[in-house]
Amino acid sequence: MLEQSQVDAWLDEFVTKLTDAFGERLIWIGHHGSWVRGEPRVESDIDCMVVLDRIEDADLIAFRDIVHSMPDAERLASGSIMSILELKMTPRLYMVQLFHGRKVLYGSLEGIVDPLTPADLIEDIKTKVDDNLHAARHYLLYPHDLPKVILNLKYHFKRCFYALQSWQLLSTGKFIHTKAEMLDILSDPVDIEVIRVARDWFKITDDLTARARYHIELLERWSRGMMRRLELHQSE
Repeated sequence: MLEQSQVDAWLDEFVTKLTDAFGERLIWIGHHGSWVRGEPRVESDIDCMVVLDRIEDADLIAFRDIVHSMPDAERLASGSIMSILELKMTPRLYMVQLFHGRKVLYGSLEGIVDPLTPADLIEDIKTKVDDNLHAARHYLLYPHDLPKVILNLKYHFKRCFYALQSWQLLSTGKFIHTKAEMLDILSDPVDIEVIRVARDWFKITDDLTARARYHIELLERWSRGMMRRLELHQSE
């Protein structure tokens, strides 16, 4: 597994290559993901989001060449590149990680995108919860090999964490960066259990498959309860 110093060196090289290639057209670089949260695993990649003033065909080729030139790019390089226009057109509900849970490596987005509003956070939570609810109910109510399909729900449990990040930001004004920090502040047992599953996913594969129905029902129950919480919040 990489050391943090190796990740920092990789990022420094990436930023240097981007600034050399795009100059003043480079608007912003943000680093996000498990390394920023302090939750990296052996298989963790290095996630970066890059914003240019505009994007033409040649820019995509140049960016691809930079990515491919990076050390161990196939395993480590991940993220996205966008123009200012594309960023502005991005649905607001997808911008939580743009404003929170990332490390700015270059530039600023001030004056380009407005800060998140409570309505943005609510839409973010709704979208994640709705996706989780439909996936869990599909597996529970229709014929499926549950010990097999439970392994398809890794990112759904991860979305529980992201949705609870937005919920905490909405309800308390605080952004909780890590699953460990989230577990320290939660009191609801279902919240605690879905975050424990998200945190320990790669350690509990045997339990996931042995108790597949339990875990899928857990995801469904949490999603249903989160919708009720949102309804109550919006009625206050």
